[in-house]
Amino acid sequence: MKNYLIILFVLAVALTSCGEKKTESEKTEAAVVDTTPATKQLEALNAQITAKPNDAALLHERARLYIDMKRFQDALIDMNKVMAIDSSKSTYFLTMADLSFAANRTYDAKTNLEHAIALDPENTAAIMKLAELNLIVRQYAASVTLLTKVLEKDKLNTAAWLMRGINFKENGDTVRAISDFRSAIEADPKFYSAYMQLGILYQLKNDPIAEGYFSNAIKLNPGSEEALYGRGLWYQDHDKLDKAIQDYTTIVQLNPNNANAHFNLGYIHQIYLKVYPEAMKHYSRAILANPKYAEAYYNRGLCLEAVGNNRDAATDFQAALNIRSVYPVAEEGLKRVSGK
Repeated sequence: MKNYLIILFVLAVALTSCGEKKTESEKTEAAVVDTTPATKQLEALNAQITAKPNDAALLHERARLYIDMKRFQDALIDMNKVMAIDSSKSTYFLTMADLSFAANRTYDAKTNLEHAIALDPENTAAIMKLAELNLIVRQYAASVTLLTKVLEKDKLNTAAWLMRGINFKENGDTVRAISDFRSAIEADPKFYSAYMQLGILYQLKNDPIAEGYFSNAIKLNPGSEEALYGRGLWYQDHDKLDKAIQDYTTIVQLNPNNANAHFNLGYIHQIYLKVYPEAMKHYSRAILANPKYAEAYYNRGLCLEAVGNNRDAATDFQAALNIRSVYPVAEEGLKRVSGK
């Protein structure tokens, strides 16, 4: 289950003056002073660009700042000026590619990245972004070729190891994927994402080592819902129900709106423990978090049926069918409890 906000801080400063008496209206007046570092940097750049309006380097610096601030249209205006002044720098094309990514124009992003690499074949940032783009569009061989080039020069590039491993995983080559994720951990033993990928792959292989990788990920990030969920699912699938309940409970304590963790808690209490009230409680919370959770409605319906509440069970089976029109077991359940 597995994807950056600039937080703007605003400080309200009351205007006061020592020894000077204020009226009531004056006492309530306040000036809002923006002390955000990005805003101060922008003000400084604006002043420099006013003095040097055709300085491509300054315009580019401001465009990068606008991107960090999510002001993409302003960034594009600056970059169009930059490219009109100087289109010989690889970094400028890389910034244009970032703007294309932001606008979801993958073809333009690819073109700009290729220009960036043509101007500077050693531009690792551009190579990595082009590899990422190829991964997104499932051009795995092209992505792997680019990442291999990076890794030949930098064996400690954990992002390249991770991305190449994901290419292999997506293309079905789990052996090479595991090898690359392990190489990422060798390069950085605190690389959380590589532990997660290894946990997922070994879980798919039903290999007990999965538990260890998830546990290592949790040690690095104790509040990780995905790592706790992965380990909880491993415990659930291998009849370690107490441990599974513990991990899922930790998740819903961290995030009461985690519908999947609530669902799995409901499933354990329904299927394994036969504690239907507790199961229904968690299914209800899953539905509250995700009103389109058809499986939660269906399973809650089964619990209601098990305790003899056929009327409410019918309502839940029907709700499941309203969400998913083709749901044979819900149709059968509705027939059972309604007598039709």
